[in-house]
Amino acid sequence: MSDAKSFNVLSSKVIKTENVNWNDLKFLQNDDFKSLSIADKQKLKSSLVANQFIQPFYVWQDKDDTLYCLDGKHRTILLQELVTDGIAVPVLLPAVFIDCADKKEAAKMVLVFSSAYAKITQEGFHDFISINQLDLPDVLEQISIPDLKIDEIMPLPSELEGDPKLKPATMKITFVSHTQLEAAIPAIEELLKTKCPGAFFSVSFGEI
Repeated sequence: MSDAKSFNVLSSKVIKTENVNWNDLKFLQNDDFKSLSIADKQKLKSSLVANQFIQPFYVWQDKDDTLYCLDGKHRTILLQELVTDGIAVPVLLPAVFIDCADKKEAAKMVLVFSSAYAKITQEGFHDFISINQLDLPDVLEQISIPDLKIDEIMPLPSELEGDPKLKPATMKITFVSHTQLEAAIPAIEELLKTKCPGAFFSVSFGEI
């Protein structure tokens, strides 16, 4: 049973924000804790390049001064890939230090940071894009929101204004599995890059 005293006071567990060497971060998560598809991996890399580093790591420092990353493991992996790709990534990046009594509480915080409480609705997302006049194709290359059905958001040629002859051509491909889809993505990306400049694709629920 929870200690009744914990419900009496809400206090901050944020200790400080400080730059850390992200290459030195340790992790509590097991390797199969989360999966990152090829499509989402590319979106996260695109977001890091386009939007820069905008979200600090969350870390816990144990009594031996070891820094455990509570949120940001996949970002460290992709930052390393960006360095390999020739992108200049700072050695030191900001991290928020969280007060945890021990490794057990720190592990619980990993789950807390991984939680998604509020969900974006289809209508809410569409209205947000419209109100703020955002470039939808550009946005979709950099975000991953599992609850959104992208094929219900992207306008079909019949919904676009103007001369029908000038409307973009759209092709829908349905794969038999996520594995098959992920295997095809690199070839599709290369095709669009070399043969179809300006074309784009999005991934949702096994469809592109």
